Amino acid sequence: MASDELSELLHRWERVAVLCDAPQASVQCYIGREHSTSWIMTVVNEWINENHLIWTLCAALADSGLDQEWTRRFDLYYRREWHRIQLMVQVTQGAERLMLDIRPPPMLLAVFAHHNGSTARYHAIISTPARTRADGGLLNLLRHVYHGGISSTDVFDVVLCGEGMTGIAPESPPYSALGLPDHSIPVLNLPPPYENTPGSDRSELFSERYPTPPPPYRGTSPAPPGWTPPS
Repeated sequence: MASDELSELLHRWERVAVLCDAPQASVQCYIGREHSTSWIMTVVNEWINENHLIWTLCAALADSGLDQEWTRRFDLYYRREWHRIQLMVQVTQGAERLMLDIRPPPMLLAVFAHHNGSTARYHAIISTPARTRADGGLLNLLRHVYHGGISSTDVFDVVLCGEGMTGIAPESPPYSALGLPDHSIPVLNLPPPYENTPGSDRSELFSERYPTPPPPYRGTSPAPPGWTPPS
């Protein structure tokens, strides 16, 4: 096995270990496409990887029928693949489920916003090519869910954007949320989530970076009682 393949495999197993030991929290979300005026409520309660999360959100928006244009496009181009993914997840158990290679979803990006009074925290979930599990933002989102003071009644606002996964996205996603100029750029040139671009007026949104994944624990509380970081 080549060294780069071994490195990728070890990285994926590291992520799997974190997700296996973390509770499967239920998160309420309002979902809409970029520039949409129609928002639907859904609950996300399964955390596999970035691609599966964005697929789940895309399917929930389509199933609602509220955004009829998106429902038509999803049924025409993506419904069959979503059914295949659901079956694949259903027949796979344990850690193997978290290692599934799930095809890139219809949307490039899902931006989660959690509002707390006059402030807001943003988390960008970026889809990844199959077999590649670079940090697409999922572990940082889960850290916020488990340790950010989220209550069972809190709701995330989620914007789906950037339809298409190859070439240049036909719909310009809000790159400003990632600290980038707001225009279409090649997907493969996207920086890692939360990377601050020099001179960006939005970089302060993601000034806090986490050098380690969220600490694994079992339980349902936002933070485990008496938990202290490992030495």
